[in-house]
Amino acid sequence: MIEKVRAAIGRYKMLEDGEAAVVGLSGGADSVSLLILLSELGYSVSAVHVNHRLRGAESEHDEAFCRNLCKDLGVDFSAVSVDVLGHAEKTGKSIELAARDLRYEALYSAAGKSKIALAHTLSDCLETSVFNLIRGAGVHGLASIPPVRGQIIRPLIDCTREEIEEYLKSKNQPYVTDSTNLEPDCSRNIIRLNVVPELKKITPGLYASYLNSLNAVREADRYIEEKAAELLNLHCEDFSGISDDAVLSRALAIYLQNNGVEPSYDRISSAKSLIKFDGRINIKKGVYLCSHAGRLSFERDAVPEPEYRFDMHLGGDFGGVKIYVTKLSPFDISHYQKKELRYIVDESEICGEYTLRKVIGGEKIRLAGRGMTQEIKKLLSPDERKSNYIIADSLGAVFVEGVGVSERISCTDKTTSALKIDIIRREKNDL
Repeated sequence: MIEKVRAAIGRYKMLEDGEAAVVGLSGGADSVSLLILLSELGYSVSAVHVNHRLRGAESEHDEAFCRNLCKDLGVDFSAVSVDVLGHAEKTGKSIELAARDLRYEALYSAAGKSKIALAHTLSDCLETSVFNLIRGAGVHGLASIPPVRGQIIRPLIDCTREEIEEYLKSKNQPYVTDSTNLEPDCSRNIIRLNVVPELKKITPGLYASYLNSLNAVREADRYIEEKAAELLNLHCEDFSGISDDAVLSRALAIYLQNNGVEPSYDRISSAKSLIKFDGRINIKKGVYLCSHAGRLSFERDAVPEPEYRFDMHLGGDFGGVKIYVTKLSPFDISHYQKKELRYIVDESEICGEYTLRKVIGGEKIRLAGRGMTQEIKKLLSPDERKSNYIIADSLGAVFVEGVGVSERISCTDKTTSALKIDIIRREKNDL
């Protein structure tokens, strides 16, 4: 077992010798064995347990088990409680997807730049392949769970659940069992409890034969992915030059994903038709995919951007953005470089309440030191137009994030008191 894990780590280039990893520890057989095996192989490990608070006393028991296990192993441990039900209600997602979102968010937060080791197995891969097959997935879906994806590594990816349980039995190592995994009340559990046992009757060496097929599918998937990314980069938004249907499908999937649209068979098929005949289709609520001579683009229904009113002297916290105001008094303009003055305003020119918002239409600003009035959108890249904020008063824009301040509130050699403005975006996990 330990050699199989060692081989997988090397084959898929998961970890360097002695590299640190954060193990997602549920307390189940898979994650318990993963923690012990990585420790035995000499890697520096810590563990994070995410308590979904869905099973009452059983959830608390699992957390206590993980804490005690790590104490016995001398492994750093932390537990994070998440509100899955609240997240599901807020987002409209299923309990399973809501739990997954919060679990990954907690793991990424805990890991920082370290690798995140998850305990997915070959058994999980088989169940996922079957699940994706009956949903009508293509090669990418049949390739199942990737051994490595960014920071995430899966050292048990070539091991079966039976091998793991036998390993723990040989070490007299207990583990916990999630009772919800034993109920045939969802697709994955039905596949695990009913379908896979029947497949084993047909093919006693099921996992060995499946692994051969899986490796072949992964190779095909890797080739298609690389080719699609290459052609997408080469042709940008022009899909008329991609003749291979499999590569075209993957390129469209990547394109949709990159533009915030979850790819599906129907959406990719619609996009293919659009490339051939041109036009405009509603690809998602409020989102339209357009084609002209094989070139695709997106249009979106306008969504009003929120406006936040604030006192320029005080700053504040507004919708994920913080405005920090630092008073500079007495102020001497000679002490500051030109680039610093782009974010400093004359306090005496501050007038009443100010508004934080995105750029509106063709509004203009006369920036300090430019000697001309310019459209704000021409000062920003397309991405910046969507993300950057401006500060405006009743007469219009006076500050453009990343660009500078208006001439009418800029500092001069007569300024005696000034305010420095910093716009800081909070990290996702701070929201």
